[in-house]
Amino acid sequence: MKINKKAIWVSLFCLAASLSLIGCSDKNEQSPSASPLAEKNSPAAAEPKVYEENGLPKDEKVTLKVGFFEGGMGREYFDYAIDTFKKKFPNVEFAVTYSPDMTKIITTKVSANNDNDMFDMFSTATDALSLVKAGKLEPQDDVWDRKAYDGNGKTLKELSLDGQFDSAPRFLGKSYAVPIVSSGGGLFFDKALFEQHGWNQNPKTWKEFVELCEAIKAKGIIPITYPGKFPGYLTNGFGDYKLFELANLKENLNKVEDNFRNYTQSLYMSPESVELWSHIYELGKKGFFTEGVAALNHTQSQMQVLQHQAAMVSTGVWVQNEMKDSTPQNFKWGFMSVPMGNSPDDTIWVRNTTSEGFFIWAAKPELTKKWAKEFSVWLWNLDIQGAIAEKGGQLPIRKDYSDDQTRAGKLQDAPRALLDYMKRNKVRIESEFRATNLTDPAAAQAKKVMSDAASEIASGKQDPLPKLKEADELLKKAIEAQTK
Repeated sequence: MKINKKAIWVSLFCLAASLSLIGCSDKNEQSPSASPLAEKNSPAAAEPKVYEENGLPKDEKVTLKVGFFEGGMGREYFDYAIDTFKKKFPNVEFAVTYSPDMTKIITTKVSANNDNDMFDMFSTATDALSLVKAGKLEPQDDVWDRKAYDGNGKTLKELSLDGQFDSAPRFLGKSYAVPIVSSGGGLFFDKALFEQHGWNQNPKTWKEFVELCEAIKAKGIIPITYPGKFPGYLTNGFGDYKLFELANLKENLNKVEDNFRNYTQSLYMSPESVELWSHIYELGKKGFFTEGVAALNHTQSQMQVLQHQAAMVSTGVWVQNEMKDSTPQNFKWGFMSVPMGNSPDDTIWVRNTTSEGFFIWAAKPELTKKWAKEFSVWLWNLDIQGAIAEKGGQLPIRKDYSDDQTRAGKLQDAPRALLDYMKRNKVRIESEFRATNLTDPAAAQAKKVMSDAASEIASGKQDPLPKLKEADELLKKAIEAQTK
């Protein structure tokens, strides 16, 4: 059979023309864009470049406006964190305002109600709850579930010190500033002095603590001091967190916690509060507090311990950093929390004054807020926590921090003593955060009644019961006004 090659070529030509027309017809009916295959292979349609660690875009420049409270911790650790963050994510810049008056700056900006002028993230707020209620702050519960950059796959929640997640401040049940550092309060002392006299550095019951104070006084040394000019310092050793300890002993913890967090009722005349203030009064009548304590400021009271005029001072873990220029060479800070129970097996509550981290302004672009959260996660890196420990004199928030001896060596004595205490004892930390606030003036008046009376009670001159009753009536008034 003879094949007609000319006919075949004509047929193929016609078929190609027909397919071309069909293709043009489909293209015109659907859209003027390229075919799906062409779109997929087009350089312009390539997937945007993102960071593998967080999925955030590499090619979008972002500048984070930060309001940083420059206080006792200093700023060295923060500057280091920014430098390392920028090396890892070079598309992110920072515009930081440093100030010891950051609270006033924030208040002014909030009043101005200018979202564009407001910081993207800031480290302090006078009334965070009101800002939360107004929808001004970004919730950050998701940050707790983020994996740390150097945490071997563990989340911030999993890496946090025991009890840290539960005691972290929350507003209306949500986290709005994930803490970046831990701290704490209690009684601080010179371990060398205690070792010299053979004093108990770790009393586990109230009876043992009273016996310790008696042994100290017998040596002509004041057992306890605190800055009476600022009676709030007394709460480091004998604050509201001890209400939780007493409530736990009375199997009443859930009720007391709810009353405390939400102001469901006044606690001033609760059995726990009466017992706590009775303990303080008992110590005062025995002469265990500095005579004339009301005239002391925080530096003077802490100097009493440095000079061995007093054995223990009610203050915070920052004391070593604060007094570093006056501390004798052989002085070594120790720590204890005052036990409220009668059994050495009882849980002892430890005051946690955790830094709240950074709030994020809700009315900011989504990408900006994502990078702000990313920076908060970055602050949990172990090298930054090391800078916080070494330069800021605070307690790292990660429980694996001391796993490495080199890192552990960066801890100052005071925070190390607190951490050691938590490891040696059955403890629970408490930040005393409130889930709501009271705006009626009677609430502030109630607090002032007890604050003004604190030094007189600690001196054994004022029975606490009349003052507790007075404060209780005022707080009940404030609670009733709130519910109307």
